[in-house]
Amino acid sequence: MKTVNLYVSLFVFAIGGLYTQPVNAQISIKKPKVNISKKDSNEGKSENSGNLKDKLDGKPEYNPDDPVYRAYSRTRDNLKSAQGILDGSTWDLNRETENEQVIKDLKKVEEGLSELKSLGEDKKSYYKEFEENYTNLEQKRTAEMKEYEVVAGYDKKLESYYRWVVMGHEMNDKTLEPSYSGYYSFKEDFQTKQPEKYKGDYVQKRITAVDNFFEVEVYQQLDDLEKDVDRVIKNAHKPNSRGEEDYLLNAKSHFKKMEELSKTIQFKKEYLLKDKSKINEIEAKLNKEKSTLGEYIDSGKCDAYRAKYEKELVDAVRLGGKAMSNTKYEAMASKGVESGTPVRTVITSAVWQVKKNDFGYPQYKYLDVDIAVKKEGKCYLSYGQIRRNYEGGGSYGGEYFNYWGIQSEMNCDNVNK
Repeated sequence: MKTVNLYVSLFVFAIGGLYTQPVNAQISIKKPKVNISKKDSNEGKSENSGNLKDKLDGKPEYNPDDPVYRAYSRTRDNLKSAQGILDGSTWDLNRETENEQVIKDLKKVEEGLSELKSLGEDKKSYYKEFEENYTNLEQKRTAEMKEYEVVAGYDKKLESYYRWVVMGHEMNDKTLEPSYSGYYSFKEDFQTKQPEKYKGDYVQKRITAVDNFFEVEVYQQLDDLEKDVDRVIKNAHKPNSRGEEDYLLNAKSHFKKMEELSKTIQFKKEYLLKDKSKINEIEAKLNKEKSTLGEYIDSGKCDAYRAKYEKELVDAVRLGGKAMSNTKYEAMASKGVESGTPVRTVITSAVWQVKKNDFGYPQYKYLDVDIAVKKEGKCYLSYGQIRRNYEGGGSYGGEYFNYWGIQSEMNCDNVNK
């Protein structure tokens, strides 16, 4: 058996010298290698086949030290950023903020194109492609923002009406008429030109709130307005401290308050109320009282009555009763008058009074002084104090005068009374 195997092996080796395995083993045949030179394998291609398109477009190769490449890459990236925002999902969700970013990106593209042009790149294909993309993106941005602003304009106007009537803010949008008629005209235009937007939940909530104000709340407010009118009328006829109707002395102040209410009524009639029946009743009541007060004021009776009253007040002013005589203190007080000429000085305290602080400790002791002062032909009552500051240990310092100034006019004939 060994002899047979030996003969077979020799036979196989003799055929080609290629196999040394026994014939009963598994045979694996390898394919011969074929060597092809690098020159042959790249035949018909450039040395940088991956950059062929870039070279045809004239795009600069990667080189962070090359100013052309840096300007090119910045411009390319800013174009991609602007394109991504305009085509992205957030463009419709947050249009105003996203638009600001697109403007910034396109501004940088514009700067990049200017830089590339200064570097002599404006004749190359990639540059023209950048220019075309920039123009298309700017046109798209402008067109979509214009469309957005039309729609958003309705939102802003509705918000202005809402803030005005519901929140009580000033109407800042000068293109809108601040009135119920202006609102309903706007509402009809909104519904006609932007029907889908108008149907939105947010818009409908605002519409409902503003409608409720013009259709319900303004009429409910008339009850409070009528109460205000009634209160002003009542106060005009209410007895004062003298036991007479207050309007006799203060007709002008009451009339002024009625005028303010008249302006409120006119505003509501002109701008807020479609049904004017109730407010006309309130206005008629107010106008009746205004007419009475107006006649009293215009006739001069109000001024005459007021002058008589003020004279009574002046005639009633007197210096306090003399409680102590001290020429030194009287002279000190007269000298301390800051304006006008002292006519008479009276010490109205019989003894020194002590002024204490919140903790009960003395601060100073004093004597009250009344002084009649003549100034510009009229006489006035003024006040002051002779004081001695507490210095501790039960002792007080020297006297000085503390002037309080003129208090009220008095009749010169009553200075010595």
